[in-house]
Amino acid sequence: MSRLQDHMMGLHRELDERLFVHQQALLDRDVAAAARALAHCRELLALHMADEEEFVLPRYALGGGDATDAPVRLFLGEHQRVREFLDRFAVALAAMSSPPDDRRLLELLDLQATFKNLLLHHDLRERNALYPRLAAMLTAQDETALLGRLRVQPS
Repeated sequence: MSRLQDHMMGLHRELDERLFVHQQALLDRDVAAAARALAHCRELLALHMADEEEFVLPRYALGGGDATDAPVRLFLGEHQRVREFLDRFAVALAAMSSPPDDRRLLELLDLQATFKNLLLHHDLRERNALYPRLAAMLTAQDETALLGRLRVQPS
């Protein structure tokens, strides 16, 4: 696994953990804590997707990524769906009373199950297509330069 893939997949694990914290707060019926956790998740995810859209995907396209079964438009479309889901979650949370009504809470958790399925498929596509193909295109110097441009730096 390349350093870039290792870093980006590590961010996916961190994002999964942030979503877990959000859902745990929902289960505790703490709407304020759930909203804070969601905001943290959205912030990191927005930076991560911006890094991919500005630095990773253009490089992937230059290396022929659009001629594969995982073209750039597919990743961009998934990113847009992720943003739409996150916006819907924020709206649902803002409308939720504290403690939340059971029906609204379950509707949000059901919607988030669909979201998590999208994230799973997106993660697999990046893990099995985007980053391995990109690693084959980049020299060690290119990879170091690309890592240096990312807003979310490796820990």
